[in-house]
Amino acid sequence: MVRFKLKDAVFILPRYAHLYPGHSAVVTGVTPDPFRPIFNEYSLEFPDRSSARLFEFQIIEDVPNYTTFVASLVFDSGEEPATAGARGVHPDRQIILQTPRFDLDVRIQMTNSRASTMGQVLERGTKNLLKHFEVRLMKGSTLITATMSDSHGVFTFGDTPHGSLNILAVIPQHSSRILGAFTI
Repeated sequence: MVRFKLKDAVFILPRYAHLYPGHSAVVTGVTPDPFRPIFNEYSLEFPDRSSARLFEFQIIEDVPNYTTFVASLVFDSGEEPATAGARGVHPDRQIILQTPRFDLDVRIQMTNSRASTMGQVLERGTKNLLKHFEVRLMKGSTLITATMSDSHGVFTFGDTPHGSLNILAVIPQHSSRILGAFTI
């Protein structure tokens, strides 16, 4: 099954975007893989009129009239040196993904094979709580699960797999999306 059709706007995941002239493109051709949909191949055209061929696992939908901010990992407590004199490893981990406008603060509680994730999106320079927005957790471009933030802007994923993950927060009140990557 083909996920994108001709003239669809797509967004290249940050892991691959540095190889191309931009993050956004339009589908100009489709070559389906009948056995592995993740390898459906898409011909794309970028705003500068250049083109490239990408696979389905490298792209997600681009929403018209929304700005997609690619978040940078600015803090990971799992990368911090251990506290002197402390014994054992703390089961909680905090990461902060940052864009010029938003901070995505995530706390990860880990076990041997799984984790639970809780987070909140903060708009920098304000005291406004961003609330009632969708958050998607993805492995590459494949959706694992999605949830809505509550009235305090908190979202949770009770069962988060280990590995490289993408997180996408869709904030309609700002016509914005925040896309970040982290590893558990």
